[in-house]
Amino acid sequence: MLKKYISFVFFTLFMLSISPVQARPTNPDFAYRDSPDAYLAHKLINNETITYCIYLSKTAREFTNPQDFEDTLKLAIKSWMINASQRIYLSRQAQELAPILNVLDKDPNLQLLPECSVSQYVNGDVNDLEFPPSGKQVPVADLSIFLEDKFFANMNNMEEMNPFFSHEYSSPHIVIPAKYVNLNPADESVFGEKAKQFVSLRKQLLQTPNHDTKQINRLWIQMLNTLYSLGLNQDNLLFILQHELGHAFGLADQRDSVDNLDLALGTVQARPCIMDNVHMYLTCDDADGMVILLQEALKLKQLRFKSLCQDGISFSGGIEELSSPKTRRFNSGLSTMSRTYYPQTTTDGVYLLEERKYVSTYTEYSFTRIHNVFDFSFMPKELEGFQFRHGYMKMLDVNNHPSNPVPVGEHLYEIILGSGPVHKQILREKYDDNGQLLSYTLEIYDNDVLKETRTKTF
Repeated sequence: MLKKYISFVFFTLFMLSISPVQARPTNPDFAYRDSPDAYLAHKLINNETITYCIYLSKTAREFTNPQDFEDTLKLAIKSWMINASQRIYLSRQAQELAPILNVLDKDPNLQLLPECSVSQYVNGDVNDLEFPPSGKQVPVADLSIFLEDKFFANMNNMEEMNPFFSHEYSSPHIVIPAKYVNLNPADESVFGEKAKQFVSLRKQLLQTPNHDTKQINRLWIQMLNTLYSLGLNQDNLLFILQHELGHAFGLADQRDSVDNLDLALGTVQARPCIMDNVHMYLTCDDADGMVILLQEALKLKQLRFKSLCQDGISFSGGIEELSSPKTRRFNSGLSTMSRTYYPQTTTDGVYLLEERKYVSTYTEYSFTRIHNVFDFSFMPKELEGFQFRHGYMKMLDVNNHPSNPVPVGEHLYEIILGSGPVHKQILREKYDDNGQLLSYTLEIYDNDVLKETRTKTF
């Protein structure tokens, strides 16, 4: 079995080597997952029909058309599935991950609806869409995709907006500003014969059943080679659809500024993935994310498997198994944060949080970053500095998505403003195991001299 996929391994390693960018691991995004059942992973496990609508503006039809766009959408969905299944076979875990492969090796049941209701969305210039609503009763699709510039034009700076996925309305939708798309791999006016190669390979891949792993592997390697030869950037249609569909399956953006790494699912250390808004191709980390999503949808809480990146990481219940502490650091401007996870984190849900946050007394926004127990009346105006935090956090439900991690035990907060320092306050809080505040002590300093101590018990 391994020999059959060896060329895929070498090509994948090559593709990974061309990108030095390290991204966060692909973790399901619990920040907006009100109902995981609304995401497409739950449709895949029962091979349920996934209905979708496509809305193209006049600008969009200058570089694509309904059929081309639909075929690229289908390819993007299929690529998520075959990327994961191919890597499962490569890792020699077909037996352990048989329930996952059973889902991935089936062709997705996709259905384009000729008309969909857009009444749940904000008002826009519907006359500019390819399929304007007729006014009659029409169904709501599982996913609506807008490639346009006017329908959501009441949103600020639409011309500067990136593509996005949202559950804001009753139906999940993807909005791609047409002005954002610079390249379409199928555009013969730009890529000539290579575009014809892409279209031909796309057609062959879509016609090949997912379970035909040998043929899929051969075509997928050719497709990756063709895409790489096109010299695409991130603003190409296929990449955008793959990334946004990652959200539709249930995965999060993986930018450093996004604080969603709570080990609810996924890994601690950063790895390249298409969800990082930097990496151009689906990776082994994306495959891990898909497996974990399907595991969650299938309710296989005890499933254990080795990372498809084959980097020594293993998952149990979708959570990385740790043999020693691991620390993940976040940087956002002048602020930094680190979380240290321990082997027992997967059972007791406790990790160490350390934070250094830039604050100032210049603006109202800066005040919101300062702990509300600190006494603002003592703080000199127009002074800046840092607020430090140290303590343990607990995830209340580590095997599902946590509500928010809560502080447990003793937490230390310290705010230092100005050099010297000009002003300092130290706050020590004590919490129970459910995150309830038991007591605190506040010390207020002036030029490093203790002026006042306050204690409160609850």
